[in-house]
Formats: sequence, C-alpha cells, structure tokens
Amino acid sequence: MDRARLPALGSLRAFEAVARQGSLVAAASELNVTHGALSKQVRGLEDELGEPLFERRNRGLHLTPKGAWLAEKLGPLFGDLAQTMSEFHALDAGPQPLILSCEPTLCLRFLIPAMVDLEQETGIAVRVLAAGGPVDFVAQGFDLALRRQDFPLPAGVEALPLVEERMGPVIAPSLADAALSDLPRLHSRTRPDAWKAWTRGRKARFSGTDIQYQHFYLTLQAALAGQGVAMASVHMVATALEQGRLIAPHGFSPDWTQYVMLRPAGRASDGRVEALVEWLRARMARHLSL
Repeated sequence: MDRARLPALGSLRAFEAVARQGSLVAAASELNVTHGALSKQVRGLEDELGEPLFERRNRGLHLTPKGAWLAEKLGPLFGDLAQTMSEFHALDAGPQPLILSCEPTLCLRFLIPAMVDLEQETGIAVRVLAAGGPVDFVAQGFDLALRRQDFPLPAGVEALPLVEERMGPVIAPSLADAALSDLPRLHSRTRPDAWKAWTRGRKARFSGTDIQYQHFYLTLQAALAGQGVAMASVHMVATALEQGRLIAPHGFSPDWTQYVMLRPAGRASDGRVEALVEWLRARMARHLSL
C-alpha cells in the first residue's frame, strides 16, 4: 500500500487501543469515544485492509495472527508520536524542571526542607521523587538520582561524588542525663548493620532493649519522641541538631561510604546539573562540622 492509500490515523489508533486494552469498552474510555463509534472505526479498518484483525467469539475479541503483528508494530509508533507531541508543546515552555530521585529519608529530612534555598540560590527548578534502590532513568522518568553509594555502579551510569557519609548515635534532649548504654537501641531494617558498624573498634556496650523499625525515617521519629537512641546519618539529622531537637553525644564518624549524584553516562552537558551538584556539595559539607 502506497502512502496515498494509508488507512486513516484515527482508525489505526482505534485498533491499537483495542488491541492493547483487549476490550472495546476500556479502549473507548481511554480515547473518550463511544463504544459504537470505536467498533465502527475498527470494522472500517478491517474493510479497508480486506481482512479481519480480530476474531469475535465467546463474546470477546481475539487478535488474528496478522492483527497481533500489526498491533505490535503500531504500539511503539503511537508511543513515539505521543512523546513527540508532548515535546512539541513543551518547546515554548523553556527548560523543564530537573527530576531528581532521592533516598526517602534523606529526601524528607534534608532535601525537601532545603528546596526553597536551592531554587533561590541557584535559580534551578527541581522536582523531587522520594525513591531508593536501583536506578533506571528511562523507565522511572527521572534525570538524576541522589544515592548513598554502597553498591556497584550500574553500566551506563556516571557517579558525581558529593560528600562522605558520617554516622553517630542521637537522642532527644530529654534523655541527655541518661546513660547511653542503658537506653533502648533503635534500629532500621533498611540499614541493619548501622549499629554494628559504629560499635566496631569501640568499647561501647549496650544493655538496653533493641527496637526495630521498618524504615530509617521511623527510627529517627522514634528518637525525636524520646523512645531511645538511634544510629543516624548526620545529613539526615542536621536540622534537628541545629534546632536542638536532637543531640549527638558522641558526634559522627565516617562509615566509608559516600553520597553521589547519578546520571546517565554520555548525556550532553547540562550546566544546571553541575550547578546543582556544586550546591549540594557545599550544603552537605556544612553538616560535617556538626
């Protein structure tokens, strides 16, 4: 079929939606058309092509082999078309905000409270997603990822160093007069070895109970509430320390990991990324003096 005889784009789109959804009703809802209108478009495409694309049996639609082949080809084409139109409409909107994925507790305790300063001091628009673990920039839809590098660097990912990690026990001021060794130890399942790593090489002995929390954030909340002593990252409790809501009786020590900014390797230079990294380095370096 030559280009002059290509089927109408609307009928191809209707067929692709029905094939992907597996249902006329669901596809009609997605395209915001009536069930009858969508069915008519699909039948019109079948008439134009001269063969059926669906088998209609048992009150259901089942792709024919050639229908399945056509649906597989059209899916990526319509995905690319949607992306193209999205980029077209964004052309006059200026640079889009940088999408930054950040480990959840660091995001809640440090990054989000610092966002106003970041944007005022750098002029960079940043949108933050609280997420941890492996990164997939395409599938997850972000530009950068702030992580503690305690894992091998994935292929195709570049790491820009920010600042070292430092850990130490923290307590609420109400527990300042208590013996640290007698207090309940608050643990996080997301950093199960934090206490073990800190006590290695120290003579510290603890007789208090051990309390487990699912996430680091909850462990720090428990410390703020005076429930015991938590092993904390200085970068996550800096604001609470400055405000006097937590104290660190033994200070903070390196745990031999560091925070890094991850980005796709080989991507074209973006001055906003370099400016953001420099701002984060400077801001997080302040914490090391606490």
